[in-house]
Amino acid sequence: MKKEDSKYSYNFLLGYKKAIDESSIVSKTDKKGFITFVNSKFCETSGYEKDELIGKDHRIIRHPSMSKEFFAQMWETILDKKIFKGVIANKRKDGSIYYVDTTIIPILDENKDIVEFISIRHNITKIYEQKKLIEEQFIDELTLLPNRQKLLRDLKDNKITKIAIININSFRDINNFYGFETGDLVLKKFSQILLDKIYENIELYRVANDIFAICTKHKDNLEEIRDICTNIIEHFSLNPILINNNSFYLSISIGVARNCKDSAVQNNLLSKAEYALRIAKKRDISILFLDENIELYNKLKENKKLIEELKNALISNNLLIYGQKIINNFSKKEKYEILMRIKLEDGSILTPYSFLKEAKKAKLYLGMTRMLVKKACEYFKGKDIEFNLNLTLEDIKDQYTMDFIVHTIEKTNTAKQITFEIVESEGIESFTEVSNFIKKAKKLGCKIAIDDFGTGYSNFEYIIKLDVDYIKIDGSLIKNINSDNNLYLTVQTIVGFAKALKIKTVAEFVHNEDVLNCVQILDIDYSQGFFIDEPKELA
Repeated sequence: MKKEDSKYSYNFLLGYKKAIDESSIVSKTDKKGFITFVNSKFCETSGYEKDELIGKDHRIIRHPSMSKEFFAQMWETILDKKIFKGVIANKRKDGSIYYVDTTIIPILDENKDIVEFISIRHNITKIYEQKKLIEEQFIDELTLLPNRQKLLRDLKDNKITKIAIININSFRDINNFYGFETGDLVLKKFSQILLDKIYENIELYRVANDIFAICTKHKDNLEEIRDICTNIIEHFSLNPILINNNSFYLSISIGVARNCKDSAVQNNLLSKAEYALRIAKKRDISILFLDENIELYNKLKENKKLIEELKNALISNNLLIYGQKIINNFSKKEKYEILMRIKLEDGSILTPYSFLKEAKKAKLYLGMTRMLVKKACEYFKGKDIEFNLNLTLEDIKDQYTMDFIVHTIEKTNTAKQITFEIVESEGIESFTEVSNFIKKAKKLGCKIAIDDFGTGYSNFEYIIKLDVDYIKIDGSLIKNINSDNNLYLTVQTIVGFAKALKIKTVAEFVHNEDVLNCVQILDIDYSQGFFIDEPKELA
């Protein structure tokens, strides 16, 4: 080799060494593992000086979290003259941890014997800790199972075909009676048993406190997951969980759903399984397969569609106010009961009967109340007309809604025009809340009516205490008053009671002339019903 070539090769190697030294953590050891060389990057990263490292083995930087088995495998590999690669947790001089992506290369002599080892490492602490943090976000701390967030992420892949949601019935009783520490031990044991019961390629998640999920990606029928669920239910019914000399026989409810051709069901598979679980618990059965209960599918789709339609209607300001006249039987002066209607995009009109229950479940109801009150007050502002607004206990208990109503009334100056209607049963069952509301409403100048009076409670004592202005006699007592003497006498008693207290009476469900005549004979103050007027849109 020419002198110039040798010089070039030497400089070339120096360039490689410089590149490695600048970018990598490098050390050399003899074949027994004692350090013979470290570069400046090694010292900078570990916090040790060179003279503190030379002659020592790598245990000086070994972090206690690393297992003996790991290093046994490492030595087995490199002594077999193979290159080892792996991520190692090391300990700095100050005790802090750092992670290195490590490659260990055995250096052989001309006889293929090991002379020394060269280790080349890259500091990946930031990347590793970020990855570890992300992974921890998807792990349940108690059971070490994947959590709900991990399940939601896996569902986005659209590979999960079936979910079984498992719930321990009345688990709260264990926490309350034995304490949360015992409850946690029960959950840990429960999760371990579940892991033993599931098959290969089936995933187990802890979704919430006492709720777990079994998921499968298999596109076969339900038999596999049915067998697993049946096995789980039978096991816990026969075999208690033993914790601190206490035996816990666990009652299990399971809801199962799977993807199917129906896109409405296929979307949000977890929600379908949770829905199946709720139905199973409601029906007090151990397991319910959603797709084997077609009526549930249909109901679920209808409810989902309805809720979306309600949301869109509210966004589009398509809540309508209807008014039904209430006529004074003596002066013939008119006032109105305000009724809620929802107008859908196709132009159809929904009554509260068809949407109120779902609106409450979807937390839309209170917003509807506020919108109704606002529209009604704005419509009647400046008009010499009284109007009635229906409030439920849910409205009265919600402070934001109450503050909104008071603000709206004060802004429109409509207090003296308003009569708030409260259902009799709610006034009696929640006397304190209703009584406090009545005092506040009357302070504003509003009046109070007890609606549906005579159906169930008819507690005159409470009516006296509530200090109401009107009693609306329920339509079930009025509609056949002309042909049923018992009804007639009952209403007569109510009217007599009201007059004695100077409370005005309103007859609901006046649907023909004969009923109206009876109402007038009984000296009832107001009449309301389809014979008087049908509800009409006001604004």
